[in-house]
Amino acid sequence: MGKKIFHVYLAKEGVPNNEAYAKLDLPASPWELWDALDKVRLNEGEQLYMEIDDYYAFEYLAPHLEELDISLNELNDLAALLSVLDEVQEVAFEGLFSIEVQRKVNANGGVITLQDLRDLAVSAKTDCYHVVDAADDAQLGRFYAENEFIPELDGVSNEIFEMLDFAGIGRMMRCSENGVFVNSLYVLRDGELTTAPPVQKALPGKPGYLFRLTLGLHPDIGDARTVTLDLPAAEAELLDAQEQLGTLNWENTVVLNYDGILPNAAVFADLPSELEEFNAFTKAARDIPRFEVPKLKALLEQFEVQDIETALFLTEHLADYILTPEISSPQETAINHLRFMADDHSAELLLSHVNLYAYGCDLIKEDNATLSPYGLLHRADYQPMLSPMQETQKMEMKMK
Repeated sequence: MGKKIFHVYLAKEGVPNNEAYAKLDLPASPWELWDALDKVRLNEGEQLYMEIDDYYAFEYLAPHLEELDISLNELNDLAALLSVLDEVQEVAFEGLFSIEVQRKVNANGGVITLQDLRDLAVSAKTDCYHVVDAADDAQLGRFYAENEFIPELDGVSNEIFEMLDFAGIGRMMRCSENGVFVNSLYVLRDGELTTAPPVQKALPGKPGYLFRLTLGLHPDIGDARTVTLDLPAAEAELLDAQEQLGTLNWENTVVLNYDGILPNAAVFADLPSELEEFNAFTKAARDIPRFEVPKLKALLEQFEVQDIETALFLTEHLADYILTPEISSPQETAINHLRFMADDHSAELLLSHVNLYAYGCDLIKEDNATLSPYGLLHRADYQPMLSPMQETQKMEMKMK
């Protein structure tokens, strides 16, 4: 939910042809960031590689961000600051940014830093600038002349006024003020920038909550009240949330924000109408060992789960499946099998004589496995991975 600022590609630094990667829109929630790292599967000592694939409305930042040594957490923080700007504030940010770039050039001040960008983003929500509806010097000059910003023009007749060189006046004012034109608007900085608080390079620890929902009343109701629920929640907490919102009916509410240890859970749950059923699912998810969560995420994606009942079924049958996170490609599948079949020395000798990709594909097919975004996934008995519905039907037939 919310405005997209950057789209990033994440992978392991310096590991060619590795297919453990993630693509992510920023700003991302805390659990979305950790889910991306689950997909990348960094081992101890490995570094994260990050590339910005899309800057959306902030393409003009590309040459400057590419020069910075910026971490995922720092970039996500910047994206969060930019995502809350409205249209006028976005114009102000771009204008303040252009002014700052020119100031750096004039003063040989070097590159724009991450802190510069963060300061400009928070300053765009303050009153340290003016935005004028003027697309060029002529319009700017007329604005200044008409609004009595130029004392020398006091008392000038209408006939003389219309003969003025508005473009020259606008150019003179723009140069003296160091203002800039952005998207048919003129931006002038006339106050001190606000300093944004520092941000750490490393990601903060995993959130203390498992699932978090922010709910508000339906727009038709015309009430701005909101409430944040951490799930699983006790019945009394659900009732208290309804009381705070002034409704006993979840259908009168909308989900304003979601974050959870299962990022795609909001897709298969019809929230907020199925909130109580979803709360029951979060209780089941809470009891899963943390190392099993990537397996559940892989299964939810593999079977394109669209309902809570199926999600619960998978939660209860995790032991029927095996996820091998360290395997992310046919080549790694082949290498893993060769090292299982032979000693390390013999396996190393074989590697250069085997078409690892073709061999790995055959092994994956033989094991009825699939390469999920979280690793190699297959049934514990190596039988075909039927959909949960098919599994249920098969069990019912055995019982008859």
